[in-house]
Amino acid sequence: MIVRALLAALLLAAPASLRAAAPKADEAVLVEGALARSEVRSVIERGPQRFIASLRVAAHLEKGRFVGFRIEGFAADAPMVNSQSVQPGDVILSVNREPLERPEQFMRAWEVVKEADTL
Repeated sequence: MIVRALLAALLLAAPASLRAAAPKADEAVLVEGALARSEVRSVIERGPQRFIASLRVAAHLEKGRFVGFRIEGFAADAPMVNSQSVQPGDVILSVNREPLERPEQFMRAWEVVKEADTL
């Protein structure tokens, strides 16, 4: 549950994601990305609990250390299921440069995203 909560926050407004598309071995490519305000609004309107329930995530480790959350998949009714911005395989590192390693960081990010002018 904590892992899901942390990733959920990351998904809300991740300005960059670590894309796993065609990496060599353990190599990853950093891809700048943006979420449409309509995508974020849809997530916010549903609330954090429903958002968290719509995700399948796993901790992403590098050299045995947690660095972010890898998106494994979405529920069929998840707001991001057809998103081009956030896709399975992405590793979410932060939300608006805020780390998301603890539940209170998730809630802070949730509140920031609701009011943010840019993500």
